[in-house]
Amino acid sequence: MSKAQTAEETTLSLGFWRSRYTLICLCALATFICYLDRINISVTIIPMAEEMSWDPKTQGLVLSSFFVGYLLTQIIGGWLADKFGGKIVLAYGVMLWSLFTVLIPPSAAFGLTMLILVRIGLGMGEAVLLPSIYALVGRWFPATERARAISFNTSFVWLGTVCALLVTPVIVSSLGWRWVFYLYGALGVFWLMLWLPLVSAQPQSHRKISAQELAEISGSSQPAGADNAPGIVDLLKHWAVWAIIVAHFVITGHCTCCCRGCRRLLIKGWVSISNLLGWLRCCLMFALFLP
Repeated sequence: MSKAQTAEETTLSLGFWRSRYTLICLCALATFICYLDRINISVTIIPMAEEMSWDPKTQGLVLSSFFVGYLLTQIIGGWLADKFGGKIVLAYGVMLWSLFTVLIPPSAAFGLTMLILVRIGLGMGEAVLLPSIYALVGRWFPATERARAISFNTSFVWLGTVCALLVTPVIVSSLGWRWVFYLYGALGVFWLMLWLPLVSAQPQSHRKISAQELAEISGSSQPAGADNAPGIVDLLKHWAVWAIIVAHFVITGHCTCCCRGCRRLLIKGWVSISNLLGWLRCCLMFALFLP
């Protein structure tokens, strides 16, 4: 039996499922874990500050240091994903940020400088997430499905944010703030165990892809390679690019204000962790019933 016939039989047995659906589900899971690891400190900073006697200025320094690392590797991450493939770049990113997530408690005990360096490392790891995923979607999905794939992945940004704000207070109350980082960091190891054997950088190199799916992908327009891609200056000449930049700026600012607002309520003592958890659950249930 030929390889093509075997692939066709696999496709029929799986029904509608395709290898690229597995890819985007694992990308979405990585996005979910990424935002768990990014948002959790908005809650844990409260017991950390109480234990280590940090003033608001020090807390702000700890929180903002993440974005220093994020700025350093985001554009580089896109270049690396184009050159070496999104699979390996994303794998290294998850491994890096999971390691630095686990290192936050011991680095905080060691000193403020070490904690800030670890937070910068965390940002450097997380910055390659979206560039890697976009590179993979461009190679794995037909042009007619790319918008849906990106939208599906983006929805896990908000799911991860909500879950971090809901689950982190429970862990802090039950096990202490250190276990937040240990447990969330372990999720990255679990993800890597799924990602490495199930995903390939290119559809053509995937071991179990069917001939039918490969034809679906190959028949669609493929993204330009790194050598033929438009330059940054050319991209900035388009109003659509600026619209995306402004929209992302506004959305990110809104999300950041929400997380910082919850933290401020807790710091001021206006609400307890249990009360805030209840409010967040109510807001989530209300949002689920919106049309």
